[in-house]
Amino acid sequence: MRVTLGSLALAAAGLTQVTAKKGSACSKLAKLFPDEVAFPNTEAYEQSSNYWSGRQTEQTPQCYVTPRSTEDVSKIVKTLVGEKTQFTVKSGGHTAFAGGSNTNTGVTIDMIKLNEVTVSADRKTASIGPGNRWGDVYKALDPQGLAVVGGRVSTVGVGGLLLGGGISWFSGKKGLACDQVRAYEVVLSSGEVVIASPTKNQELYRALRGGGGSNFGIVTRFDLVAFEQDKFWAQMLYLPAQLNQTIIELYTRMVRDQMHKDPGAHSFLVLTYDPDSGADIIFPYFSHQTVPPNGGIPPIFQPYQSLPNAFVNQTIVEQASGHALAIGDVPGNRQDWWTTSVKVKASETFLQIAQLHKDSLARLVKAAGSSYMTSVLEFQPMTFNMLEAGLKNGGNSLGLSPEDGPFMIIAWNPIWSDPSLDKLVEKTAKEFISKVEKLTKEEKVYEAYKYMNYASDKQDVLRSYGKENYDRLKEAAKRYDPKKLLKTYWKGYHKL
Repeated sequence: MRVTLGSLALAAAGLTQVTAKKGSACSKLAKLFPDEVAFPNTEAYEQSSNYWSGRQTEQTPQCYVTPRSTEDVSKIVKTLVGEKTQFTVKSGGHTAFAGGSNTNTGVTIDMIKLNEVTVSADRKTASIGPGNRWGDVYKALDPQGLAVVGGRVSTVGVGGLLLGGGISWFSGKKGLACDQVRAYEVVLSSGEVVIASPTKNQELYRALRGGGGSNFGIVTRFDLVAFEQDKFWAQMLYLPAQLNQTIIELYTRMVRDQMHKDPGAHSFLVLTYDPDSGADIIFPYFSHQTVPPNGGIPPIFQPYQSLPNAFVNQTIVEQASGHALAIGDVPGNRQDWWTTSVKVKASETFLQIAQLHKDSLARLVKAAGSSYMTSVLEFQPMTFNMLEAGLKNGGNSLGLSPEDGPFMIIAWNPIWSDPSLDKLVEKTAKEFISKVEKLTKEEKVYEAYKYMNYASDKQDVLRSYGKENYDRLKEAAKRYDPKKLLKTYWKGYHKL
């Protein structure tokens, strides 16, 4: 290719035109919503740049726009599509990977002002805006003696959790959070507003139950099943990793043989590392919807009570908002998530996974030197009863049935501070998951399902739901976004 001063001038002119065109969407939005568009170097822009993962915070959209109504969202979508401008959507901003719900190339729609929480007259439905975090939802419902199947961490956003599945304290009896959505209010790529429910736009309704939102439309309201709920019980134990074998053996037996018999019980198991002390820690979390009398322990969790040398042994009896605050989740560092799933048979499999995690983390800690590095490896049970409860409400897009249980979602969440380690962390995480999947395939306990809310953008989540479900999602996208506008312009998260 021959480069001349003339061609450089033309290229520069073209670049100017493209830059002007990119900026025109923000200018048009600012005319439509003069108080709701934030440009760089303003306080409002900094407020919207509030994300759980530092990798998202450092993204710099041309502007943020904060709609106050569904009608606003419709106008915003029409404007962005009309200007051929890339965009993404932020609910709570809890996605780990860069570009998940923020962007360097266009506009971020921050749903924070769509934050209503209203209860129907019969107290059976809670209508919730996507700008809420789960702590906000529970604070609104607790005084009314109500709850919904939602997230366990107060700072997690409503939208992402509900559209990706949603594991809750109440899942043993009621299934995943997506199984408890009565209806969605959705803005399509055309700007049209539709309701998706068991009787209206059923194909879209099913797609949104676990299929994510970025392929179908922007959800502006979730109508969730509400139910009576008072205080419930939980316990957090932090124990030295010298007890890994004992605890993992106990935990495997409990998940495999007992949890489906006690739908009120809920649990997850975490292996982590404290960089300040250099200690490896194992952290079993337990909850039960029935508060034991006289400060007792639910029978299913009794075997863990005699374990020695607990750093923390905290019992909580609170309503949902108190439990969500107790789990906690500190924002600010760089984050990543990678996931796979394993059928629950022998504890030796999970002991080997724990060792693979320890080895992988040790390499990262060494590379990090004096900078911050740790990780969370989570074992999240998916039991027969959780999967069966989901089917009672019409099913979802996840491709799971009770016969698939029990299995364990394996989720690795590395946490670090030095941006120069980004590629090494991703490479190590990918290799860790590959090793886990190789091991579990050899042992014939591999489960193909990948839980969207714990997945990397490098993982093909939607295909893991199986061909039939994947094809149905593609058909739903074709029907509700026939011109592939969302595929073209909505960047981030998990795409078909």
